[in-house]
Amino acid sequence: MAWNLLGLFGSAAAQWGIIAMLARFGSPTMVGQYAFGLATTAPVVLLASLGLRVVLVTDTSGRFAFREYLRLRTAAMAVAVGAIGVVAVTRSSGDGMVIMLIGVAKAIDGVGDIYCGRFQQLLRMRLVATSMIINNVATLLLMAVLLRLTRDIGWTTAGSVVGSTLGSLIYCRYAAGRAGPTAPPSATRPIWKAAKRAGTLARIALPVGLASGLNSFSGNVPRYLLEHRLGPGALGVFAVVAYATVVTNIFFAGVAQTALPKMSELYSGGAYRALSTLTARLVLGSLALGAVAVAAALFGGNAALRLVYGSAYAQQGHLLAILAASVGFSGALFFLNSAISATRKFGRQLAVSLTMLVFNVVISLILISTQGLAGAAWALVAALGCEALLKLVVFRHALAVPTEPSATARHGASAGGQR
Repeated sequence: MAWNLLGLFGSAAAQWGIIAMLARFGSPTMVGQYAFGLATTAPVVLLASLGLRVVLVTDTSGRFAFREYLRLRTAAMAVAVGAIGVVAVTRSSGDGMVIMLIGVAKAIDGVGDIYCGRFQQLLRMRLVATSMIINNVATLLLMAVLLRLTRDIGWTTAGSVVGSTLGSLIYCRYAAGRAGPTAPPSATRPIWKAAKRAGTLARIALPVGLASGLNSFSGNVPRYLLEHRLGPGALGVFAVVAYATVVTNIFFAGVAQTALPKMSELYSGGAYRALSTLTARLVLGSLALGAVAVAAALFGGNAALRLVYGSAYAQQGHLLAILAASVGFSGALFFLNSAISATRKFGRQLAVSLTMLVFNVVISLILISTQGLAGAAWALVAALGCEALLKLVVFRHALAVPTEPSATARHGASAGGQR
């Protein structure tokens, strides 16, 4: 957990540095263009990712070899880049360039992510942390240099492609060789059989990928509507203030990723009460941290924004206080998602994602139309709270009907006999 948190906090600091750099030395419009590029590419890449990292980490029976996960993820990322390119050509040249470059960088990160899933499965979190730090620090430094030289957000974003190549591709391939063999020699199969197994793996992981893509799209609905109704400048202000809550999300993500293998062991071993207790403690802790975040924003929000981003953002403390309310719900979601993934009831997350997409669109349209930036913040808080409640119901139901462990055990025994 220490290594994982180190990597995540290092990444968060670098990503925050990118936003702060664009806010200080660029403009709200540049921040808005960058934020819109992230919001546009994230759902596509997550959908194409198929949730394979979660499936890999929770594959305690070793049904599929690592190389099968890697091949499928690489092919899916190529498709994602093509889809992002189609979206990019529909925008203006400047926006399109930003979207395309961010899409390429995130696709490279998607390939590195499956390596990190393997490292996570082996509990080699130092390798994951190193990959993340190399990626994000290189991205920050290169973007800073390009911004200084060009003053153009398109060329500046090119630094993210180089950073992703260094941290997510070159280093991960090197580290994978040091981590040990990823599959026994018997894992090599004829092409036709490999294609069939890839299709099977894709069907297993598809609900997770659909849920992740829909969650990302749904969570970004307020940003899409802000950019459409009020322009990239308003989106830039929202993105700058909202990023103040990202550090806590990084912390929650680190704990959740580290807890996932343990949650999977508890569920597969039939320790449902222990899994429920662990999840409850993590959720309650996140809600308590959320309350602290709201109090801090109320008392020092304006001063903190002025100090970090400059006077242009100094009067947005009320917006920061609203967004701070999302911290607790966001943390609860990280832990509930990990707990549900440990049960391998992947299809149920898709049902929640579809419900939340409708809710997000409706609540965002209503609140942004009437309250502008504050409405977007309230829409985000309401959506996270509603989703956390739905995920809690899904998790409790998954524990009430524990059918997956026995099925997994039977399959593992069968696969072992075949090998």
